[in-house]
Amino acid sequence: MNVLGIYGAFDWDATSIDGWVHDSGATLFVNNKHICSISEERLTKNKHEGNFPHHSIDYCISYSNICREDIDIVAIPSHCCIKFYEKYKNNYINNRIKEIFPNARVEVISHHISHAAASVFTSDFNDGSFITLDNSGSLIINHFNNILSAEHSSIGYFNKSKNIFRYFPTKRGLNHFGQYYHEWAWYIYCQKMKKDIDIFDPKYRETFSGKVMGLCAYGEYNDSIEDYSLTFEGIPSLQFKTFPSNRDSFICNNAFLLSPEDKSAYLQQNFEKAILEYLNYLKKESYLENNVCFSGGVFLNVLANTKIKQSKIVNNIHIPPFTSDCGLHFGAACYMLFKSKESIELPKNISLLGKSYTNDSVLKEINKKINQGIEIDYKFFKNFNELCKIVSIYLKENKIIAWFQNKSEFGPRSLGSRSILMNPQPKENKDTLNIRIKHREYWRPFAGVMLEEYVEEYFEENFKSAYMLYSQTVKKEKIKEISAISHQDNTCRIQTVNRDLNYEITILLDEYYKLTGTPILLNTSFNDNGQPIVETPKDALDSFINMDIDYLIIGNYIVTKK
Repeated sequence: MNVLGIYGAFDWDATSIDGWVHDSGATLFVNNKHICSISEERLTKNKHEGNFPHHSIDYCISYSNICREDIDIVAIPSHCCIKFYEKYKNNYINNRIKEIFPNARVEVISHHISHAAASVFTSDFNDGSFITLDNSGSLIINHFNNILSAEHSSIGYFNKSKNIFRYFPTKRGLNHFGQYYHEWAWYIYCQKMKKDIDIFDPKYRETFSGKVMGLCAYGEYNDSIEDYSLTFEGIPSLQFKTFPSNRDSFICNNAFLLSPEDKSAYLQQNFEKAILEYLNYLKKESYLENNVCFSGGVFLNVLANTKIKQSKIVNNIHIPPFTSDCGLHFGAACYMLFKSKESIELPKNISLLGKSYTNDSVLKEINKKINQGIEIDYKFFKNFNELCKIVSIYLKENKIIAWFQNKSEFGPRSLGSRSILMNPQPKENKDTLNIRIKHREYWRPFAGVMLEEYVEEYFEENFKSAYMLYSQTVKKEKIKEISAISHQDNTCRIQTVNRDLNYEITILLDEYYKLTGTPILLNTSFNDNGQPIVETPKDALDSFINMDIDYLIIGNYIVTKK
């Protein structure tokens, strides 16, 4: 069966308040086998692009051996905006899809089911529970287009071998973790930056939570101060029945004395406590199995993820690398295959779902630049290990390395294929990288990538984390060795790799370890602040030429500036 999952605005402005859509894209399965997944932003260069995924559809079809007429099902996750339901009710969506895919059946799947499916079908679990938490999902609206309710938390049970997928939305007005964090993060960020930013500003809207999560390490939290109430009607909840006009009231009576840093610390602590309360409640009421799949944008919060894993409320947890809305089209496609009682064939590394590019295609792009008069040089290495030895020397010398290998990552993190790498030891490398390349707020930390066999040696929690979804505590004796990626609270968001899942970056780390005795590198996304991660060799060369990067490693080539 050939199934295409797509997500994005259907010919309306995706940044409008009543039509807000972000992270559009497409996923293609051919004969039940995954071909590729891509976010539209990687192709339009518009961060969090939400418009109809024309480019993503072309990308997927061109990477396959089929044409548009061969698509059997187009799976569409429902949106959390009124515009979608207006278009759906008047048959516009169905007709639009039929124009593009004349032989396809159109299936609309719940936003939260799509989220859950993205986690369930990338897990190794045959059966278990799922939990989806986000800002907002599918809407329930009346004939006057008034919103009656929306998905924001849901639970369910699955059993793959028995073809069971049961979904239960929770009560309206309860457990609104996503909105809680998002709205307070917006308020705190505006206060910290001394800016009056509209919460719907397209440049910022999807970034507040991530920015403030990094800030909380600079604040102090006092357990003795009464927090904002976490319960409502006896069930752990973070929904405001009436949103306070004075937002400081959510912390304590003397909140006006607190800094933005302290407020962010309280926000994060309240958020974590509430999630653990919620999970304990579900466990007590027998809603949780031993295996639990988490999904939704809430689980981009690596600090909360770590607390969940440490709590051992459940035995086994799984979070996909594309847990936010960028993974909806993937989940919708998987769900339709499952519902049709078809198999689902995925690659071993579920984070590398984009295209790969040959050395010949790389050389073609290099020569185009040279023919345009761009002053770059290049060297080809037949032996990849030899290339990595040279790059290790550059890294030891504190050079900034752009790293482009293998298939592109699917999801918001760079996981060893489209990365900027640097020596993690000198503390000043963080500021150097920020000033020269990333231009981010000073309080936001950089992540790391390491050989998985050494994780116990460096981190207290000792979690293997192939998709960089946890924040681990650096052992005291190792802080100096990796000070550029040790955050204010001595934590680090780390990715652990091996040759089976991440061959190229693992070879580089092996060589760097032989040279320096450190099995870790600073790893951040290959992009500038506010820009999407690079996708193609052309993107990589353009970014290298226009950014203050020392070397570009792309395939088996080292590219330098004259």
